[in-house]
Amino acid sequence: MTIKALIWDMEGVLMLTDESNIPLTVAKTLNTPYEKVREIYFGDNNDKVDLGEITMDQFNNYVLDTLQISRDKKHLLEEVFYERAYIDKDLLKQIVEMGREYKIGLLSNYSNDLRPRIEKEWAIGSVFDEIIISCEVGIIKPDPAIFNLMLGRLGVKADESVFIDDRIKNIDGAKKMGFHTIYFTSKEQALEELTLILQG
Repeated sequence: MTIKALIWDMEGVLMLTDESNIPLTVAKTLNTPYEKVREIYFGDNNDKVDLGEITMDQFNNYVLDTLQISRDKKHLLEEVFYERAYIDKDLLKQIVEMGREYKIGLLSNYSNDLRPRIEKEWAIGSVFDEIIISCEVGIIKPDPAIFNLMLGRLGVKADESVFIDDRIKNIDGAKKMGFHTIYFTSKEQALEELTLILQG
């Protein structure tokens, strides 16, 4: 089957921090064990943010309360996302080049804080043929419904698409639907695997 679309995750793939991911950056910023932070960011309340059921501000309060850290430190959490998270410009440049031949989708589990950064601060919205952010549609990966929504918008089938994500449960969900998948651990690894898939 010919590949027609490449569908990218945002956080941990295209959006990075100096420590490679937001939970690790939060752990270092708050001087608290990474595993505790990771458990929070991979937990149910993080899903509620991504579904738009609670705000990022409410989630940040929950993070601090759970870690037994004063809410006075909330500005440090906000700085991680608003000041220390950045777009991998080299990967973005390569995605732009791929867009000459393939449809490009961005499929992200995230709060409503993400869209303004994509469209205004980073001004990268035009890179993608379709952008789906979970909080805007009320569905999160790996729910098949959000994958089907992206396929419908791009006008492609699962087996005509490559899905790239850094969370294994999302990869497993996409794989069950027939996507070609790449479990992202580094830019170099992901691009190498993508090249092999595209070469057939």
